[in-house]
Amino acid sequence: MTEERYLKFDIAERFIHWCMALSIIALIITGLNIRYPGLIFGMTMNTARFIHFVSMYVCIFAWIAHIYHTLVIERVEEITRIKDLKALPAMLKYYLFISDEHPLYTRYNPFQKIAYNLMWVCIFIMIITGLPMYWPDKLMGLTEMLGGIMALRILHDFMTYIFITYLLFHVYMVITEDIRSLWAMFHGYYYRRVGPEE
Repeated sequence: MTEERYLKFDIAERFIHWCMALSIIALIITGLNIRYPGLIFGMTMNTARFIHFVSMYVCIFAWIAHIYHTLVIERVEEITRIKDLKALPAMLKYYLFISDEHPLYTRYNPFQKIAYNLMWVCIFIMIITGLPMYWPDKLMGLTEMLGGIMALRILHDFMTYIFITYLLFHVYMVITEDIRSLWAMFHGYYYRRVGPEE
């Protein structure tokens, strides 16, 4: 079976992806340094807070742009459906190296769809727990509605570790899927099988 090269990710998708990826990594690193002062050697609290807040705005922008791109441009191709859930076992066998047969999908496999959709939810939780700590006076009502500042801190910290786990899982899926999919997120092009099997 031969392969053909095609454009899988347009420039908007790649730009949004890297804005989100880099901002989340920056938020994790600076967030941990804010939570545990001195954790990152040479990073002062003022520097950590500045980078954290700039990254916050970038992440929110990328989150909104990603949702818009999925719902309007891709026409919900990234949304998880019932048929995706039914296809999970076959994909799981491939990821766990139980099967060498890679199920074919036009764009995203079921695990990728679930992961991306969960990311939307996780970012939303980080926003509603982070903004009240950023603007405590202006968002005092939201803080009280969500259980108080301590509850927000605990949930915000917990979600940080969820994001770390997500990133590790995401990298694992990319590597086991096909390392070329990583390069596709830089130049946009990927490969799909065409023609009969030899």
